[in-house]
Amino acid sequence: MAKRKVLLIGWDAADWEHIDPLIEAGELPTLAKFLNGGVMGNLATLEPVLSPMLWNSVATGKLAEKHGIHGFIEPDPVNGGVRPYTSTSRKVKAIWNILSQEGYRSNIVGWWASHPAEPINGSIVTNHFNGVKFVPSKGWQVAPGTIHPKEKTQFLGRFRVMPQELTEAHILPFIPNAANIDQEKDKRLSTFAKVLSDCVSVHSVATALMETEPWDFMAVYYDAIDHFSHAFMYYHPPKMSNISEADFEMYKDVVKGAYKFHDMMLERLLELAGPDCTTILCSDHGFQSRHLRPLSMPREPAGPAAWHRQFGIVAVNGPGIKKDELIFGASLIDVGPTVLSLFDLPIGKDMDGRPLVEIYENAPEIREIPSWEDVPGEDGMHPPGTELNRNDSEELMKQFVALGYVEDPGDDKEKAAENADIESKYNLARQLLWLNQYDKALVLAQEIVEKRSWESRFIELLAKCLLSAGYLKLTEELMQTAFPDESQLPGRLIIVLAQAALGMRDTDRALALYRRAEAMDAQAPGLHIQLGDVYLQMARFDDAERAYKKAIEIHEDSSLAWQGLSTVYRRRGDNEKTADAALNAVGRIHRSPMAHFNLGVALARSGDPQRAELAFQTALKFRPNMLNAHRWLSALYRSELSNPEKAQAHYQAAHVIQGKQGGSQSPKAPRTYQRFDLPEIPSPAERRKRLDEERPIKKATAKSSGKEFVLVSGLPRSGTSLMMQMLEAGGMPIATDGERAADVDNPKGYYEWEAIKQVAKKPQLLDEEGLDKKAIKSISMLLTHMPPAHRYKVVFMKRPIEEIAASQYKMIDRLGTQGAELTEADLLRGLAQHRHEAIGFLEKAENFDVLTIDYPALVENPGEVIPQVVEFLGNDRLPHVEAMHAVVDPSLHRQKKD
Repeated sequence: MAKRKVLLIGWDAADWEHIDPLIEAGELPTLAKFLNGGVMGNLATLEPVLSPMLWNSVATGKLAEKHGIHGFIEPDPVNGGVRPYTSTSRKVKAIWNILSQEGYRSNIVGWWASHPAEPINGSIVTNHFNGVKFVPSKGWQVAPGTIHPKEKTQFLGRFRVMPQELTEAHILPFIPNAANIDQEKDKRLSTFAKVLSDCVSVHSVATALMETEPWDFMAVYYDAIDHFSHAFMYYHPPKMSNISEADFEMYKDVVKGAYKFHDMMLERLLELAGPDCTTILCSDHGFQSRHLRPLSMPREPAGPAAWHRQFGIVAVNGPGIKKDELIFGASLIDVGPTVLSLFDLPIGKDMDGRPLVEIYENAPEIREIPSWEDVPGEDGMHPPGTELNRNDSEELMKQFVALGYVEDPGDDKEKAAENADIESKYNLARQLLWLNQYDKALVLAQEIVEKRSWESRFIELLAKCLLSAGYLKLTEELMQTAFPDESQLPGRLIIVLAQAALGMRDTDRALALYRRAEAMDAQAPGLHIQLGDVYLQMARFDDAERAYKKAIEIHEDSSLAWQGLSTVYRRRGDNEKTADAALNAVGRIHRSPMAHFNLGVALARSGDPQRAELAFQTALKFRPNMLNAHRWLSALYRSELSNPEKAQAHYQAAHVIQGKQGGSQSPKAPRTYQRFDLPEIPSPAERRKRLDEERPIKKATAKSSGKEFVLVSGLPRSGTSLMMQMLEAGGMPIATDGERAADVDNPKGYYEWEAIKQVAKKPQLLDEEGLDKKAIKSISMLLTHMPPAHRYKVVFMKRPIEEIAASQYKMIDRLGTQGAELTEADLLRGLAQHRHEAIGFLEKAENFDVLTIDYPALVENPGEVIPQVVEFLGNDRLPHVEAMHAVVDPSLHRQKKD
């Protein structure tokens, strides 16, 4: 193979969902031409979706457990406290280290955790380049370790572009009305300028290296799409319900402008690379858009990752690359091995990825070696013991805090180090769990919960580890201990409980729990996948098929839904549909062992033993103990493929696996208690209190009264009026103007304060004296418009969506008004989606505490529910608890769901 030049371009968070419409509109001409002359496809991300872990998997072809980058920050063993993960934290060779020792010259710009620069054969400008400053009396101030080789420091440092250098010509294409922004009050323009100047700096120094330095391999990483999206996707069309019209009009073009600007930069990179260069364009994940955008970020470190979508992009163009074709099943960890194949270098067997041979017109022969870590040579890695300069570490920390990736570690170094250690182990445990390495993940989860038992996300991790490792009874026990009142169990943990019940073959309870979770979030594809799994276990194939198809309808790229559908068709004996669904699954996420198995069965039954062999072998690559894959291979080798030696090997492997499983094919047989003890778990109230102490609510930057308000909320017709009556009876004053009189729909009154509907336009409404002592009824649509300067305790009423819709129809019919012009199915879907968004906002927003109340449970058994309300709001607000019971009238629970 002729010697190649390879250009690797990283666009963090780039997503086909945003790119495709812009290409169709003719707004990304360079990328459109690039795609027409090469291959493209989805690039499956890894778990957890955190950029430092992901881009180091791109660079090494290995997962985080091997490469050693487990998040954003780690304990600092030298100076105490914490420091960012850096190039000295990486435990294995990156592509540029391998190429260096093989005599190739590389230029690397902006890569995650590349600081301090490694002394490779070539040049490195690290991810600390945007910390370069200009001091008039001293010139460009570049921190040591930012640039290799050192003698290029002053030359390359001058390519740093500062925010104040941007002019109208740079800003107006993104924000046409930027001149109308009051920058004293609105800091979003300065955020925009910082992101844009950082992006231009990376591009400037990258093109300077391409113009002035020889290279065989060039890698440049741009984070701007991710940062622009985090800051401005809220305002991207279509308009979100919680965004004002003025903000929408001002900032709606920023994300589109980011993609158009990257298209312009791509044009220059390709021009400098030349026609003989092979270029790989990729992103580490996508970015949520449309109705899937979260209303707020989780109250936890790395909260911005909640916006990240499962699939990024990959596109390859160059000599010998196929033209205008789609590729399927590519993953982040495949990029590194693919680069090695382009240089005709062997792939390390210890790499977790594979070379994407499907991109080639004529696939090269792929050679393997045990590991590149054992190959000697001048690889340019830092020698053991190299440490990051303390000042550099502090500057990088400031950058991460400013971007929202990590919390300010504060002055307590010991506590900061412990927190960083826990976050790193949490991230690693999540990846191990995703990789089905349950026992390893369980050890980490237990250690984390023993130290941080008050954080629900850690309890959830432990529950999932217990479940996956087969401790089904302990999973139930943990849930009962952490949430004594099962009605307060979050939807995600209801699913865990349902899976435990399913593992213990209590399908009726599992189905009931899934149905309950579905009522809480009907638009979550994972719920329908889980329902499909239950129906599959019960051999209710029609119901399973409907559930999986529902998940695909909500999220077409759900590989698990396609995998489940392929299992349904395999069980029915429909080979063509089995193969089609299985290919859809592996085309989205190649690491889908059951889909490969299903494909193998369909091919074997259809008389294609060679392709069936490959499918079964791929399934075993990802799940070596898959009993039935060994059985099928044994049968194929014994008959169609005539290889008795391999037939015997797979027969013996199946025999060993079956012996370990005790004759059962169930991977989750319940384990005994002796092997694992549960940590002590505080009560929900104690956990909330401790979490507030650990992560206090951030104060609003604007002047505020800092008041705390009590809101009663929910969808219209969900029982909010009843709760207002109860609070009034309990002794709490009520904010009401009495304008809306009692009627047949609400015989005891509406308890409304009409003015609250104007809170988005008139936030000063809440400044009224004494209002913070009263309960305010506020429909769920208003919650996101509450002034952020205050805190809120929200009693959120939940009622089955079907009952709410029926009650709304009844009321609209009686009033003779015009309701939404939607089908009943669309109305139910819309109400469920809105409620899911509202509850998600309440759970994640830093200045909201929420108590969800099930309306039917309240009416049927007020004695169990009222104490929850009193505990949440406090006895001082509700001194007359007994009077609250007398208000509840079961006869008013109409439109009951059967």
